[in-house]
Amino acid sequence: MTATTMVVVTERRATKTREVADVPNAEKIKKVEELNRVFQKATAAVLADYQGIDAPMLTQLRRHMRAQSVDFRVIKNTLARQAMKNTVFEVLDEELKGPVSLVVSYEDPIAPAKALAEFAKSGVAKSPKVLCGVIEGKKVSPEEVKVLANLPSKEVLTAKMLATFNGPATNFVGVFHGLLRKFVGTLGAIREKKAAE
Repeated sequence: MTATTMVVVTERRATKTREVADVPNAEKIKKVEELNRVFQKATAAVLADYQGIDAPMLTQLRRHMRAQSVDFRVIKNTLARQAMKNTVFEVLDEELKGPVSLVVSYEDPIAPAKALAEFAKSGVAKSPKVLCGVIEGKKVSPEEVKVLANLPSKEVLTAKMLATFNGPATNFVGVFHGLLRKFVGTLGAIREKKAAE
């Protein structure tokens, strides 16, 4: 076999290998469909670089995320790009470089940011590095993700809001009861005065 023939055969093999790699198999299609359902349902997601985190630490990270009611996934960039098409998460496309993970919430939009921040504060040797996020359709920077992580939880914010709304109502009821007592007291005084006459 001549050198030219070897080059041609090698090029043909490389082309066939690329063609086979480009053909989506059933498993890849299933993963894209599953990930697309995640993107369709999610209210928020944070993309994070997990490079340098070993397997036992990843298991600990997954456990922590489940306890926080968020979904943690190590994703393949090519499959994620296909899965996020025509969703609000399509803005993450350009951030899909290197080993990345996805932290997703289906209810509380700040839950992924909080879960990552809490994991980092738990004293672990290495935690995922936040690359960016999407919160209710808007792309946010790593700095904005940190700000969101420091916000009080949804329940705390709701309680504070109700207390704020409830405060004036309570004050109004107190004033109203005070006026009512004075009015009743005045009526009683008038009645006693008329009875004395």
